[in-house]
Amino acid sequence: METCGLTAEYNPFHKGHARQLRMIRELLGQDAGILVCLSGPFCQRGVPALLDKGVRAGIALREGADLVLELPAAFAASSAERFAQGAVDSLLATGVVRRIAYGTEDPGRHSQIKRAAAILADEPGTLGRVIRDGIASGMGFAAAREAALAQCSGDPSLAGLLRNSNTILAVEYEKALLRSGPLPTLALPLFDKAGTSATLIRGRIWHALSKGPGDFHPLLVYLARILPPPSAAAIMEAVTAGRGLLPEEVMGPALLRSPAFFDREKLEKMEGMQGGLAGRLFKSIRSDPPSASGDDKTPYERLINQLATRAHPATRIRRAILAAALGIEAADRALTSDGPGYIRVLGFNRRGRRLLSFMRKEARLPVIMNASGFRQLKDPSAAKQAALDLQAQALWNYHAGLACHSEFERQILMVR
Repeated sequence: METCGLTAEYNPFHKGHARQLRMIRELLGQDAGILVCLSGPFCQRGVPALLDKGVRAGIALREGADLVLELPAAFAASSAERFAQGAVDSLLATGVVRRIAYGTEDPGRHSQIKRAAAILADEPGTLGRVIRDGIASGMGFAAAREAALAQCSGDPSLAGLLRNSNTILAVEYEKALLRSGPLPTLALPLFDKAGTSATLIRGRIWHALSKGPGDFHPLLVYLARILPPPSAAAIMEAVTAGRGLLPEEVMGPALLRSPAFFDREKLEKMEGMQGGLAGRLFKSIRSDPPSASGDDKTPYERLINQLATRAHPATRIRRAILAAALGIEAADRALTSDGPGYIRVLGFNRRGRRLLSFMRKEARLPVIMNASGFRQLKDPSAAKQAALDLQAQALWNYHAGLACHSEFERQILMVR
């Protein structure tokens, strides 16, 4: 069986995601197996997942995926490089994935994505020196990396690949494959029509929620138009129940009330808080909130934008805030150095059951079928990753109104 793996957040799952899954089968055959490595309670940009990982896994299985795994939180809410490396290592460790797919804004530049990855994989060498020189001259890391790629490749057009968020991840997936074991890849279009990106969808949902309880019919009409039925139904069920849905606008301010933000010395030790960010953040959250300036942003968004610099872009600040809330210190960076320590299964369908059977025989890491399996992990790094997964899920549950839910009670999804 041809088996293709891909990494996703599905935050939320929209029609573009469903189209990607169909396209994989159009390219590889209708009997191809599709394995998804899914972010858990938090996503790569440091924001919470809108819906529970089990709900998102169930939607993916109903819309074309066969087997869904969870990407450990230590990688899921990390830099693009660590996110991609963790995902690729997870997929390779299954022993059943024969090809990896990813979405990109530049599907027609597959060969250039691979070339950029090969050059960027040399970061400790010449490329790294050029990047450091750029930063020393006052450039931010992203701009310095673009300039270094253009200079070292002799092809200025390659730098443009690093200006699109999904293509940046595509490059990182290819880099990870160069390090961990090459597999053929598929570069897929995003299929995001105007107004249907996941970011815009989350914004529309928050806009409706921020008005308070009332008539959600306009939101239902909007979601029904751009989301597959299982995804629209799951969101509306959570909206009407008043729990099980967690927008960043709710979660962000709550994170700033975590213990680390009341002790400056402790905050300075947290992952991502170096370079003066801890001091600026500590001062800002004790000052008057930034003025509205006529925009429709929340105070939390304005705080992030106020703190953002070339050295600390908004996404990096969000990840640093989340890391501090979870108690992840800079000294804990070794947590991800050896790659994922286990494979956590969230759900499967009939074809996925066969994949799972093969995977349990071929996997190079322990296969965890439920959270109680974490207790059997012998590797200290894997045990720490598992503890972080449990902590991250408990934090998400609490703020999503599901505090009574225990990860140890979660059942594997079996979709027929």
